[in-house]
Amino acid sequence: MLQILTILSIALAPVILIFTYIYFRDKYEREPLGHLILSFILGAAAAYPVILLGDVLAKLLGTSDNSGVIGLFFHVLIVIAFTEEAMKYVVLRLYNYNLKEFDEPYDGIMYAVAVGFAALENSLYVYKYGYETGILRMFTAVPSHAAFATAMGYYVGLAKFEAKFKNATWLHLKGLGLAIIFHTIYDYIILNNWEAIGVSPAIRLLAFVVLWGGIYYGKKALDFHQEKSPFK
Repeated sequence: MLQILTILSIALAPVILIFTYIYFRDKYEREPLGHLILSFILGAAAAYPVILLGDVLAKLLGTSDNSGVIGLFFHVLIVIAFTEEAMKYVVLRLYNYNLKEFDEPYDGIMYAVAVGFAALENSLYVYKYGYETGILRMFTAVPSHAAFATAMGYYVGLAKFEAKFKNATWLHLKGLGLAIIFHTIYDYIILNNWEAIGVSPAIRLLAFVVLWGGIYYGKKALDFHQEKSPFK
């Protein structure tokens, strides 16, 4: 029991910290915690179909985390990034988007970050690979998921409140597409066996450039939507 509680603490602490930060950045009209908790649960529940879909796609493509340079790219793009981000988008679009409480652009980011797939994923990684992995993911994978979600939520918020009808679909696709692209680049840098193709493993440090770039622009997105709030 103590081991399970320790694993959950390490896995969930960064998720809760990021969620709390974004929640309290909303100065004017915070979302009901009930909706946010349900979003978290729905996102976590989506993890299982994501895993199943990923397994099916990996078999169809004949790829894995150990594929070569090209195979790994398609594995990361389709099996990992597409399935995970698309499932988050489905929760955001089908549940959150039509809530009456989704009443300002900032809410797109808030609800996107609340989707809890990253929390369950992180718990599974810590359970499988140990505490050291959990501590490393506190500063890498967890904030990267938040950055991907922020990019998606930013454009979904724009689609609902700032766009004309003919542009809304494009903004939805842009948000989903950017999340998939950033996720693909980040994971590809991390997972690729650079040593096997004669590239220094130090190239993995570029993942931190992607991560901090995502965090920087994510903060800009938060500020932009905060300024656009009709409740200001």
